[in-house]
Amino acid sequence: MRIWMFLLSCMLLFGIVGCSEPKVTEVEKVRLQCVDLCTSDQQSTVPFTEKTFTGADEIRTFVSAIDKSVKMSGELDYGTYFLMYVYYKDDSQKTYVLNISDSAQKGIRGLLVDTEDSGQGYEIPAAIHEELRELIYRK
Repeated sequence: MRIWMFLLSCMLLFGIVGCSEPKVTEVEKVRLQCVDLCTSDQQSTVPFTEKTFTGADEIRTFVSAIDKSVKMSGELDYGTYFLMYVYYKDDSQKTYVLNISDSAQKGIRGLLVDTEDSGQGYEIPAAIHEELRELIYRK
């Protein structure tokens, strides 16, 4: 009886943890659209109007930003650099605001906002911001 309880507990735990975040293998592609702040005079160069990322390493970087971003407190007032469209293999789609600057200054963090809840922001850690900056502005 104890073994069955233990196995049931493990199955529930792994099931809950496994469903909480998107997996790289579930994402087909990520499309970025340069909007607002990205196209304004404040930005030294516009990296692209629209770009689609399909490589496994590229997708892994974007999924990492979603998975490892930290919920911010309070309501947001922000401008938008990019709209990020995440396309899943099951034909569903999710849209985010993604703010990644082209600054090489150490410690800069990004902003991620689910467009379904545009008042709630998530802070992208500095290391992932740097990976995204390289991917977006250097490739």
